[in-house]
Amino acid sequence: MRFVLISLLFNVYWFSAAIGPPSLQWLMVAMLLAAIVYDRSVIRGVLVLAPLGLIGDSALLYWQWLEVGTGSLIMPSWLVLLWLGFCAFAWLMRELVLARPTWMITIIGSLGGASSYLAGERLGALSFPQPFWITGVVLLGAWAIYSVLFVTLMRGLQHKIEARMAATRGQQ
Repeated sequence: MRFVLISLLFNVYWFSAAIGPPSLQWLMVAMLLAAIVYDRSVIRGVLVLAPLGLIGDSALLYWQWLEVGTGSLIMPSWLVLLWLGFCAFAWLMRELVLARPTWMITIIGSLGGASSYLAGERLGALSFPQPFWITGVVLLGAWAIYSVLFVTLMRGLQHKIEARMAATRGQQ
């Protein structure tokens, strides 16, 4: 039930970014803050995971695989917020993610991540300056890399959190 609820909320978050006007960014900020209130460790997860996505999408913008309407290479605030929210979602779902083999998460992440960009393109949130099918392959590859790195970082951070909790219990 938790997975379904958090997934539904993330879809509201995603649609707020993809089709919402800039005036809906307050909703994204409020939902991100709610995730932090729900689980304070979201802060750690976002701080560790989000730079990867922000750097990756900045590279996709720079190499002109993505265009975000302004023609600028600077990432718009809605895309920054989308990465922060996605990383919060991924962190909240870490038990489910980390219980699966990396290859499975990589396949699911590649297909899901690339599909979200394709949906965003169809909704007008971004465009693909390069041929559509080549861009799709690039996005699948980018999301395969993101997925492997996210799982690796999540495992490392989860291990540190568990070690810290064990040390705290041992001191009591």
